Amino acid sequence: MIKAKKSLGQNFLIDKNIIDRIINILSITNNKICDISPESFSPRPKIQSSLIHFTPKKNFAKIKDPLNLEKITRIFFSHRRKMLKKPFNQIFNGNYDLLNKLNIGLNLRPQNLDFDTYYKLTMEYEKL
Repeated sequence: MIKAKKSLGQNFLIDKNIIDRIINILSITNNKICDISPESFSPRPKIQSSLIHFTPKKNFAKIKDPLNLEKITRIFFSHRRKMLKKPFNQIFNGNYDLLNKLNIGLNLRPQNLDFDTYYKLTMEYEKL
């Protein structure tokens, strides 16, 4: 009898330009498997494709409402080219103790923060 292995994620074939944007936004460089040329398909598409692998997380952040994470990231990324000071003050009213607790510098940009920092910011927001 053959046992099926437990699923360790999913592979997706997506337009290369979209994959490159996902990689830049999410910093998932080691999830991209390869680029696939249009010559590999019949009929030949007009776009270049990439194969990407997504693995489900095992440990999830303890966020009460996912809409809060959406709100935090929306506010921070609406000022994407700016430093963190303005969106941080907008949400947390300049709580510098929180900055020290999470070891965040206001001279960073939103794209410089990792996922875990956004999860922690969301959990702190939910405590307000």
